[in-house]
Amino acid sequence: MVCHGFRGNKDNGGRIFEFAKKLQKLGIGTLAFDFSGSGNSEGDFSRITLTRQADDLQKVLNYVDDMFSLPNILLGRSFGGSTVLAGGSKDPRIAGYILWSAPAKLEQTFAKIMPEEFKRMKRGETAKIRDEAGEYMLYPDLVLDFNRHDMDSCLQDIKSRPVLIVQAKDDEVVDPSNAFYMQARLNNCSLSLVENAGHRFLDKTALREEMTIEWLREKFQL
Repeated sequence: MVCHGFRGNKDNGGRIFEFAKKLQKLGIGTLAFDFSGSGNSEGDFSRITLTRQADDLQKVLNYVDDMFSLPNILLGRSFGGSTVLAGGSKDPRIAGYILWSAPAKLEQTFAKIMPEEFKRMKRGETAKIRDEAGEYMLYPDLVLDFNRHDMDSCLQDIKSRPVLIVQAKDDEVVDPSNAFYMQARLNNCSLSLVENAGHRFLDKTALREEMTIEWLREKFQL
């Protein structure tokens, strides 16, 4: 099951389809979905919170369990990785976790990428933000909700289950210290650091997928 990142969608720029074909060769089915307010999903993106996304993830997990009753491996990219921790760490149906460029230090990460807007949201104000995809609004709920989630507790819950972390050394959005922070709190963690990939891994997508597939083969004897 694949969880997309902040401002992303289930297609991941079309790359999800080729990755799904690779996973199919291992005998792994892939389910990707849009969080509420993202992609083709209903809802208001400006109301995004980690709690809302964690709830979305649980609903999809329940659907998959009802349909197939098979073990699940969760893959989350960026804020989708944070959602995997918040929404899937306590779920015994999860056999493994894959975290691509995922922040565990949420306040630090968002304060870095949107410093003025982060300050306004901390004060309880709505923020207007512009990026390469256009202008959008964020309600303060996003930032105020971070305190509802104890990432150390989430990591403790998955401490002994297999975890793969793939992180770019030059990630300009999620500081690599997040990866080391998580690794230090996990017993069964594989950390792969990649040179010159940036947050989006634009030129290193195939390498990230290869690392993930090799880890799946090793951990699940595929």
